[in-house]
Amino acid sequence: MNDYRALLAAPKFRGLLLALLCNGLGNWCVIASLPILVADRFGIGMALVLSLGLRILPKALLAPVAGLLLGRFGAARIASIALAPSAVLTALLPFCHSLWLLQALVAVTGTLDVFITPGLLSLRGPVMPAGLEMVGNTLCSAANRAAQVMGPALGGLAVMAGFAPAFIGFAVLIAISAIPIARLRQPSPAVATRHHRGMVRDAVWILRTDRQVFGLTVAALTYMVLLGGMRPFLFWANHDWYGGGDLAWTGLLSAQGAGALCGAVVSALFVRRLMGFMSPYRLAMITGVLEGSMHLLLLVAQTNLQAMTIVLLAGVPEIVSTAAWFTALQGRLSASRQAQFFTFLTPLWDLCYALGIASAALHAQGWMSLSGYWALVSLVATLPLIPLLLQPAPDTGGRVSTVDP
Repeated sequence: MNDYRALLAAPKFRGLLLALLCNGLGNWCVIASLPILVADRFGIGMALVLSLGLRILPKALLAPVAGLLLGRFGAARIASIALAPSAVLTALLPFCHSLWLLQALVAVTGTLDVFITPGLLSLRGPVMPAGLEMVGNTLCSAANRAAQVMGPALGGLAVMAGFAPAFIGFAVLIAISAIPIARLRQPSPAVATRHHRGMVRDAVWILRTDRQVFGLTVAALTYMVLLGGMRPFLFWANHDWYGGGDLAWTGLLSAQGAGALCGAVVSALFVRRLMGFMSPYRLAMITGVLEGSMHLLLLVAQTNLQAMTIVLLAGVPEIVSTAAWFTALQGRLSASRQAQFFTFLTPLWDLCYALGIASAALHAQGWMSLSGYWALVSLVATLPLIPLLLQPAPDTGGRVSTVDP
């Protein structure tokens, strides 16, 4: 726990943690409330589908531009600038009585997010005191998970007071997150990006030349497939297997968040010892395999309480794996190249998350049983990590970003 106190005593880290929590809460409130707003005004057909898709599509289209700007002007400056109009547009959403105007605002907020998310991710490493990277990444991951758990519930309660005050409140949270980010000062990225030849080409070169970064990328993408498939699976399992109602469904989702908090405690107590004889890369792979294996145990759960227990316990290796993943990647890439790489990776995360959700059609259309579907999703997240664990990438003794392709 002394490590946590040392981290929270660092002003820059406190500022980033506050920004992550506020921005995460605001965004998850919007994610939960926007479908309610669209359904209330325009119905639940293609209008709802478009409102969800337009938050993701711009990320894939504008990722190269975002990578260039983040590398040229710095992640803190670009992220803080993008957060301000994102907050304004969020506040304007409930005042759109035209479907196409609302969709346009949603598309613009999705466009701004392509500058915000990679920027915030790449700021983690520079604000953490040396030697506390693993604990710092644990706290950041716990903050993101807390926002993910509390945001939808807060958003659902807020819209009961009216769409206008609710979305204005969400906008205030997003605006607050811009303040500590704007105060961060980074070294000039000019040297780091002087030989930049394109974000995609640069990212592909990193994946080809550093097997650890390649392994971490595979682990992240398969994890997002699991995360996307878990929501529909838990919904169906709660209804079809456990006979639970809405309260039980909420309990399953809350168990995920509780597992993350338990993982933060476990990380504080034991991870420093593990890191004494295990690299962050190997720790990420081991806990990733453990997490996927524990999720497979949901196939034998007989009651909602058993399922909640499994989900809670699986959250412990999940948060440790996430923290180790960021620590390992920060050890391989410089801060400027992290911004470019995260910009490349974020659309792939969204795509794999959407793929996990779309895979639910295998059960919804009757092509697979619910147990077969969940076994497939869990194994997709687990099996690719085993060869990466058994044949770990050799440490090259330095960051691959010190040499340009």
